[in-house]
Amino acid sequence: MRVMWNRLTVSRPLFGALVLGGVLTSAAGCVDNTVSVYIRQVQAPLVAGAVCMVTPDPFALSIPSGTLDVALKNNYTMTPLIANQLVTRASMDLLRAETSTVNIQGFVVELREGSPDGPLVGPAFSVYQNVVVPAALTATTPGYAWANIQVIPPQVGDALRGAVCQIDRTGVNESCPVYRVVSASRTILVKLTAFGASLGGNDVESSPFYFPVTVCCGCLITFPVDADAPATMTTGIGRDCNNGMPLIGPASCNLGQDFPVDCRYCSTAHPEFCQPRGFSPNGSTCAP
Repeated sequence: MRVMWNRLTVSRPLFGALVLGGVLTSAAGCVDNTVSVYIRQVQAPLVAGAVCMVTPDPFALSIPSGTLDVALKNNYTMTPLIANQLVTRASMDLLRAETSTVNIQGFVVELREGSPDGPLVGPAFSVYQNVVVPAALTATTPGYAWANIQVIPPQVGDALRGAVCQIDRTGVNESCPVYRVVSASRTILVKLTAFGASLGGNDVESSPFYFPVTVCCGCLITFPVDADAPATMTTGIGRDCNNGMPLIGPASCNLGQDFPVDCRYCSTAHPEFCQPRGFSPNGSTCAP
């Protein structure tokens, strides 16, 4: 897989109140084949040691829906598994070249609030990316390949953060840095369509694939008991998230989406969200 470039612009109102500037990009053209290629599922990352991996195995761990915690990040990426049902035509005996391999050239992304008929969250846009999907070995064994696509871009994520995070900064200062946060969660439905062409020259386009993403504020952050460092003369007696190191897991592959986040991953970079209420870096008394 090789990423070529991403093209994104957003111009329509978000939730009827937030406006993001830009110009709509065009999508794919005429299509000869809409059944040979489809998006099967969204792959979950696999962790081997400290390395995150994604495989084209259709039986590997997948996720039926996503979560974006905008307290930690402002974009969402997904790894769709693409299936190619065109059966291989290569033959050494007949000196026949392969024509059934498919070159996915990009994806059309549409975001709606809540349902396929919900309000658009910005206009549809195209993400251009080369993904070569091998031909099927048999009529019942498709070829598979995965892509890595940013489907909620930073412009939209920033607007969502303003809509979802209800933050009370009363009493917040250097000695008491933790916000009071209420999450007004939203569901964004991602509609994803792949387009490209086979090596034989036939245009292909997948049927739409729908993937719901819950957008929240701080909902993925967890506070394990063993993350609370023992009290000292300088740190005071309040709870904190300063003890030890988090276990390596899927959350570390893409911090802030899909998997619970141990507060120790972000307690230094984002103490306003990843330290417990009442935490003080200098031992001051803070209201929980």
